[in-house]
Parts: sequence; structure tokens; C-alpha cells
Amino acid sequence: MSKKWNIVARCSAFCLVFALLFTQFTRMYQRRDDETNEIHAFYAEPKNSLDVLYVGSSPLLRGISPMQMYKEHGFTGFVRASALQAPAVSYGLLAESLEKQTPEVVVLVCDNLFQKYDYAEREGDLRRVLDGMKLSPYKWEILRKVTKADDRQTMLSYFFPLLRYHERWKEVNLAEAETEPFLKHSFRKGQVPLKDIAPQAYPEGFMEPTGKEAVFDKDARKETLRTLDLCKEKDIPVLILHLPKMSWTYEQSMKMEEFAKEQGVAYVDMDREEIRKDLQLNPQKDYYDQGHMNVTGAVKVTKWLGDFLAKQYDLPDHREDAAYADWDADLKQYMETINKMKEQK
Repeated sequence: MSKKWNIVARCSAFCLVFALLFTQFTRMYQRRDDETNEIHAFYAEPKNSLDVLYVGSSPLLRGISPMQMYKEHGFTGFVRASALQAPAVSYGLLAESLEKQTPEVVVLVCDNLFQKYDYAEREGDLRRVLDGMKLSPYKWEILRKVTKADDRQTMLSYFFPLLRYHERWKEVNLAEAETEPFLKHSFRKGQVPLKDIAPQAYPEGFMEPTGKEAVFDKDARKETLRTLDLCKEKDIPVLILHLPKMSWTYEQSMKMEEFAKEQGVAYVDMDREEIRKDLQLNPQKDYYDQGHMNVTGAVKVTKWLGDFLAKQYDLPDHREDAAYADWDADLKQYMETINKMKEQK
């Protein structure tokens, strides 16, 4: 009997040591960046504490600051955005978010309606967002779609990232490798601002009719309709938003406006001439590249959108509410960070 328990004890000890080493090496080798951390930090937000949810691709990630809107208007929000976000990911992130939050409005950036998403080519973008997501039916659904489209990506490699990242041993100095967990709380509320400047110029004939047809990708349209239907089921207003992007066209804008009308939701295109005049963006100073704002551009875009949301949706002002004291502390840290970024430009 003692021999039997000795074997059991040894096996148990082996399994425990293996699990600890597996976890440790996963933390060392798994790629982490601000985008992944911000996706994960969402879970720390108290239940039903967010007035606005922003979902979509990287122009949101770079260009919209919920903290600035809190400073100027007092309503709260969180950006759940990622680079070249697949429509299926947008649906999953929003559905997951609505399990915990009941926002007054959802702001959706869905310029990806015009693109067929390549799950194989975009594996890096997918992993940055999915690594930050907790395990849930929504993450599981996204993974089924990913692995069906690309057999080189497996469920196991997403559940156990070491299976995917083990080859990084050549890049990682084990003596210096950090094993910190993902970010638990974000004072930026999902935004990842950029400080660098890349002077730009609007293309000749920008936002003028060209006669070329703008066509939605069928799968992207299907997933976007699911997202809109989910909001309708929960009686949450949706604003479809287009942020400044120099590759945008007049035909795409009109197609998106038509789609929004069909679905009974609001639409704002910041590349329309009348809004561009209000924004007063300087292409030489306010862009990081042709599709993203830098920190000064983000301030201008956020100012305009914050004013619009406050006016159109009668959002609450929490600045004198003791229950939101943590937002005041986050705002102080946020402003210190943003001001330093501006000084370093």
C-alpha cells in the first residue's frame, strides 16, 4: 500500500512541477503588448459602470480617449479595439462586454465591411486580441471560425500559448524575462495613443465621386448584422462611426450611410467635408500614418465625438459622484501620461 501511494505522490509531484514550469515558460514566451493588455484590462471595470462601449479596429484604439471624454463631459467608456479587427471578433468582444455592461450607446467602427478577412494572414492581429480575452463561449466561437479558416492555427495553441510561442526561446533572455500577468486595470480605458508624427497630405480628389462601386464582403456584412441585431435585442442605440482615414472613398461613405439607414442606426463619417472643417486636423502634425491619429489628432477627434455623444444621447455626468472616484484618479494619471507624450513629440 505504501509503495502504491509513493507512486501516486511522485506522479502528483511531477504533474505539479510540470504545470508550474509550463505556466512559467508560457508567461515568458507569450507575446505581450499594449493592445493585448487593454483588451484584458476591460474585465476590471465594475459591472454596469460604462456609459459607452467603443468596438472596432485600430483607428479607435489610437484615436478615441474615453478618459478625455470623462474629463470634458463626465460620462464613462471603454475602447475594445484591435488592429484590423475581424467582424467576428467585433461581435464576440461586444457580446462578451454586454454580459457585464449595459451602455447607453455602442459606437461601432466597421470599415472592415469592405474587406474579406484573411484569418491566416492576420494571425498576429488575432492573437493579440484573443490572448487578452478570457475563456468564454464568445472566444470559443471566434476560435472555431479561425481554426476552420486556417488549419495551421489550432484550438490548443490558443488555450496553451506555449505551444505556439515555444520557438521564441531564441529571442528571450531567460535571466531577464518578465513573467508579469496581463494588465489588470487600465487608466487609459482601452486607448493606446501614439506620439510620433508622420506628415501626410490628402490624396488628390479625396472624398470626391469616382464612379467606382463600393461592395461589402458577404461574411463581414453577416457578422456586422449579428452585432447590430444584438444591440437591437438589448435596446441599445448604435452609432456607426468612421474615423479619419486617407484611403477612404466617397463611394464607401455613401454605401455605409445607406447601410446605416437600412438598419435604423446613426452614422457619422469624420471624413465628410463639414466635419473635417470642424475637426481642424492638420495632416502635417495630427497623423501617425494615413489611417491613424497621433496623440494630438486623437485629442481633436475625441473632443468632437465627445461633444456629439453628450448632445445626442444625454449621457450622465459622473464627475461629482463618489462612486466614480477611481475615474478621477485614473484621469490624473492619464493626463500626466498624455502631457509627457505631447512634450516628447
